[in-house]
Amino acid sequence: MKISKRWLSIGGSIALAVALLLFVILKYPFKEVLSTFSNITPRLLIAYLAVSFTIMFLFAVRWNYVMKSLGLKLTLWESFSFRLIDYGLTYITPSGKAGGEPIRAALLTRKGISFKEGLANVTTDKTIELSVSIGFFVMGLLLLALGHPLPILLRIFLVVLCTLLIFLVWKFYSRILRGKSVFNALFRVFRLHKIKSLAKYEQSIIDFEKPIIKFYNEKRKAFFIALGLSFLSLMMSLVEFKLVLLMLGIDAPLGVVFMVLSVVGIAFMVPVPMGLGSLEAFQAALFSVLKIGSASGIGLAMITRARDMIWVMIAIILSLYIGSFKTVFKEAYNSIYTNPINKVTIFRDGKPVTVKMKLFRKLNEKNFVTADELKKQNILFNRRKGPL
Repeated sequence: MKISKRWLSIGGSIALAVALLLFVILKYPFKEVLSTFSNITPRLLIAYLAVSFTIMFLFAVRWNYVMKSLGLKLTLWESFSFRLIDYGLTYITPSGKAGGEPIRAALLTRKGISFKEGLANVTTDKTIELSVSIGFFVMGLLLLALGHPLPILLRIFLVVLCTLLIFLVWKFYSRILRGKSVFNALFRVFRLHKIKSLAKYEQSIIDFEKPIIKFYNEKRKAFFIALGLSFLSLMMSLVEFKLVLLMLGIDAPLGVVFMVLSVVGIAFMVPVPMGLGSLEAFQAALFSVLKIGSASGIGLAMITRARDMIWVMIAIILSLYIGSFKTVFKEAYNSIYTNPINKVTIFRDGKPVTVKMKLFRKLNEKNFVTADELKKQNILFNRRKGPL
């Protein structure tokens, strides 16, 4: 029996997660980790959940604002629901908290927005979020690399990584704000247009990138407002992790909170579901370097994961309400949904009007009845002689 590459990659990521988790469990006894939760109070827990909800709400507000600036209509509740489904469902996949854009784009097809148009919109929102997140991420890593005694090779690696990330963000904005392509440029830099099977996608990439370039060049006010909302959400993230540290009995300065937030970002780069094992291992290593106590790092990871699992449960409930857990993934990654809307411009009373028509529709089996079914239902039909 041949095993597909997809299942091999999933199996490999789960095996890696289990190995990391076992390493952490064997190295740090559970009783030691449990003792770090002695400072949790109802007031801190409620404040933590309230801040977490505010962050998710700010994500939805930013995305909703970006969509409206590009002429796409979606209620704030729909933006919040779709954003939460994206976050929750991708969290339990090997991609961690990344790569959920197709899910949101697929959900937008239910509102009459084409998959391609929706994906471009979601990508625009994601680029703003990532650029600000990378800025905070770099600050945390630099504080760790330059402010604490680390092996010289690790320190050099972190500084080089920060330099590379800053360069990538600068390069992205230097091109996009001048109206130049980024994704198609990368497509050509890696010579993918020379590969016959991939060359046909170049025009699709150009079309996909047009609304993104349009947003950054024609909607500057919307861009700065979205950027401000991203900064606000990340400031709230600092408050969130400050509350987690207080729940662990650690009154840490701002620099430490920065580093904790940055290490969470690194942990979810490891291709394992829910950052399982990687989050615990990275936080334990960071807390060991900071001389705080590795068990507290694992405790922080456990609280963070418990919070995320609440979002996952809500996301699953919402996806079941929409259709089914399986349907959401199917619509996100099946090619039949990649361009379900065709736009046609007609003139009515001398004015151009855009009409949207679905290219693909789900077939309703009840609309079709076979001859055998008709025979069972109608005796007169059975008595009929000769061909139909």
